[in-house]
Amino acid sequence: MTIVVPVSGAAGAAAAATLASLSAAVAKWLNRTDLDLVIPDFIRMAEAEFARDVRLRAGFQIVVDGGHAPAGDISLPGDLLELKELEFAGQVLSELPYADWRRRREGLFFARVGEVARVLGKPAGEFMLTYVQRLPQLLFSSDSNWLLRDHFDMYLYKSCEIGSVWLRDVEGVQGYSVKYEEAAQKLLQAINYRKWGGAPLAVQAPGVV
Repeated sequence: MTIVVPVSGAAGAAAAATLASLSAAVAKWLNRTDLDLVIPDFIRMAEAEFARDVRLRAGFQIVVDGGHAPAGDISLPGDLLELKELEFAGQVLSELPYADWRRRREGLFFARVGEVARVLGKPAGEFMLTYVQRLPQLLFSSDSNWLLRDHFDMYLYKSCEIGSVWLRDVEGVQGYSVKYEEAAQKLLQAINYRKWGGAPLAVQAPGVV
């Protein structure tokens, strides 16, 4: 069973945002009518940037997925962006590099081997994965996702920035990059307000209460 923990429930006109409407907006903002074949590339590359931007991960969907592993090997989900926790047989496991994991003989550890999480000792048992889900890609004209619906401007500005690179428009690259950064900061501020009521974050020395 997979449980998705929603991050945002904003509704309104943006809820109708789709790949088709985004593509049309990119063409309009770039003021071009001959980019139909390359605009999908701009959007794919924008989604790759979103996945690499670690600042945004606090806003990505958290998914809880579980099942049974007959021999301690757990296939990791294809949409996994960041593994938060692996629980096996009711106990939370710690991840080790594969070389260290091989030297262990006992303990609550696992290592990743390709796209598989291998539990030390390869026991059978029930598992539960908690992970950050990669942003669902926009593949078909009617496709949408939470970021496009709630933060259409981020998709638009990043796609236009990449499009400006393709068009060799240096001024456009700089302008859209600034607009994207402004939109990203607003998203991070919204996440902060939702989680912490807008309180500033402070780092304390160990042992300080």
